Amino acid sequence: MTNTTRREFAQGVLTFIGGVAFPFDLFADAGSPALRFGAITDVHIGGRGTAKANLEKTLRWLSTQAIDAVVCTGDIAHTGLIQELEPFAEVWRQAFPGGKSPDGRKVELMIATGNHDVDGYSGRWKGFSEEKLRACRITHRDNPERLWQRLFNDKWELIWRKEVKGYTFIGSQWQSLNPPIEAYMQEHADTLKGTKPFFYCQHAVPRGTCGDPGSSDTGASTRALTPFPNAVAISGHSHLTPASELIVWQGAFTSIGSGCLHEGGCPFSNYENASAFWHPTFKQRKMAPIGDPLAWGGDPSGACFMLYEVYDDHLVVHRRSVPYECPIGPAFVISIPARPGGPFDLKRRAAASQPPQFPVQAEVVVKACPDGHPLAGKSFEGKPCVYVTFPHAKSVAGGGRVYDYVVVAEAAGKKITREILAAGYCRPEAFADLPGECIFLQDELPAVQDTRYTVTPRDCFGNAGVSIKS
Repeated sequence: MTNTTRREFAQGVLTFIGGVAFPFDLFADAGSPALRFGAITDVHIGGRGTAKANLEKTLRWLSTQAIDAVVCTGDIAHTGLIQELEPFAEVWRQAFPGGKSPDGRKVELMIATGNHDVDGYSGRWKGFSEEKLRACRITHRDNPERLWQRLFNDKWELIWRKEVKGYTFIGSQWQSLNPPIEAYMQEHADTLKGTKPFFYCQHAVPRGTCGDPGSSDTGASTRALTPFPNAVAISGHSHLTPASELIVWQGAFTSIGSGCLHEGGCPFSNYENASAFWHPTFKQRKMAPIGDPLAWGGDPSGACFMLYEVYDDHLVVHRRSVPYECPIGPAFVISIPARPGGPFDLKRRAAASQPPQFPVQAEVVVKACPDGHPLAGKSFEGKPCVYVTFPHAKSVAGGGRVYDYVVVAEAAGKKITREILAAGYCRPEAFADLPGECIFLQDELPAVQDTRYTVTPRDCFGNAGVSIKS
């Protein structure tokens, strides 16, 4: 079979199954990739204690992968401190001394800052003196120009452009610095148009694309990239785990999230800051998470990054777990340039995906807890409740893994609904076989004994599997 025929066959298969990720490269006949690079984001040094260790482990592994570059799309520092940026540069120099990998090849570091780097965190700079700002804030006055030269031997620019092995990378700093990305893209359009992919890097998810939280991006990057079907946007910020198929979006261009190097999360629109769920009756107060302990913002066992293999007409994007040191799932094989309605169109993929299912003879187990349960959290400590458990739902051939569960308590014509992120969802699937758990406070349930509990598994597209009932 000729190269062209095999490539057309692969694209046909991708179209038929809706762009589901594969553990092998359907474009294998294309030969070796022209470019390999790592994509990391949301390191948050100064935040959770594992941040620097996760970075060290990630860069050490990437240094063995014959890469040509590393893209970091922001939030290196947790609170915008110079002393948080400096450890990043130190770890980089240890993994890639002199900007080279152990095999001697040059490795380019490209950074697009995030909101934590630029704006600090939670009013961090209020009341600081000019002297203190100059001494500790990354983006105060000419600090970034001096820091980038000192730490990275590189020039600080609001919008930067670099060429790596014939491929263009463009980066935009965090949007509060007002990088003029629309004007820049219009001015340089003639050098970017074509079928060969180029990469656009920024912290915020371009509005309306992969797992868009809908509140951070100005929309400028989406407008700027829409005329370029060969553009590949690489972002961070959302902390969306690559375990989710929503991490890849393809419409007028391609948009791919990079996960999060210090935790794994889920779309903010569904689960506020990736906490387990909202309590529906007590004024939307959060209840405590269970299963995998979800800290604010996500699950530390979900730390991850991406490895890109680049060809002139497609990408192979590997999603890798930091703590488990293995793939989170099979690689995404993505045709370039993008075309609306193509294999990675979200609606098309959602329609093609098969929902997860519970094992045969799976049961919902209900336990009364008259003295309360730790799941209810301190706000409801000691309050009588009902504790509901159920087994892990499994993915089926051609389908996605379980993303969340809808748990409904129904009695006397009243329904109470919980939407619960599947425990272990951010992990590689082999390590995510964890039972589901849920709680209902007794005083929110009807005062009758005969309450039916129904649990329905769903994939990240919202496709529902067969329910089980108590």
